[in-house]
Amino acid sequence: MYRIWRMLAGLLLVSGVLAQPLVAKAQAPEVVSVSEYTQLLREAFTAAQRTDEIGLREASDKIVALKHIRTRSEDLIEVNHQWLKDALASTTPNLPPIRDRLAAMLEALTAGRESGPQDLETLTVILNTDPFNKLKPQDAAAPDFSFLRWLFGEGLSSCFTVIAVVFVLGLILYIARTVQRSNVKVARRKAPAEEQKLTSVQAIERADKVAAEEANFRDAVRYLYLSTLLWLEERGMLRYDRTLTNREVLAAVPSNTPLHQRLAPVIQTFDRVWYGIAEVDQTTFDQYRQQVTSLREVR
Repeated sequence: MYRIWRMLAGLLLVSGVLAQPLVAKAQAPEVVSVSEYTQLLREAFTAAQRTDEIGLREASDKIVALKHIRTRSEDLIEVNHQWLKDALASTTPNLPPIRDRLAAMLEALTAGRESGPQDLETLTVILNTDPFNKLKPQDAAAPDFSFLRWLFGEGLSSCFTVIAVVFVLGLILYIARTVQRSNVKVARRKAPAEEQKLTSVQAIERADKVAAEEANFRDAVRYLYLSTLLWLEERGMLRYDRTLTNREVLAAVPSNTPLHQRLAPVIQTFDRVWYGIAEVDQTTFDQYRQQVTSLREVR
């Protein structure tokens, strides 16, 4: 009989020891203070950070069992940690996302206060909305183009493409114009002494000679253009300034005048020949000489 009682006592002792984890688990508190809640989160975060899955599960069991958090003013905040339970449901849980989310929760909790009604509302939002109801690092806040989409509709991407193309073309034109202005000023400074000795008649004679004897129609066109500028200066119609570009020369002539209408094609043709890639032959030279001659008919 004595042995039977000893066996029963031993069985009760063993069953009590084995039941302790279950009792402890069942007795996990459902309500804790904010500081206690923060400590639980810190334990879980530390375990996740050192990839201690066992320690993480132990701390997570306490967190998942929580239903409310009690503030200093004895108000209760309802919490739901189903996300943590779901994340640990796998036999091989992905610990880095759990760690990051716990870190975000700790940062949010330690950054705030809990002394006023507005703080209680803030804490409620923190615990029950993003980033706590789901953890998706890739869901970064994207730029809000709602107004532009309303304005341009489905053509928003096309609008951006057009803007980009216009910007590039404008940049190219600006660079080309800057280079052209630079080339004009450099070209005019190469032979200032020779140009100062020529008259408009001598310049046009030099153009005919270079075209006839050397077949250098490009230089011949240049002498024709030089004769035009000299002719305008000799008659007081335009001051010949070697530092001005061709467009600035044209801009110095009042628009909507016969002189402006005759001078514009002379300058445009010279720019295409001298600074561009236009081919020049006898026909081109003869046509340009006719433009220069017709300009001299202006009074």
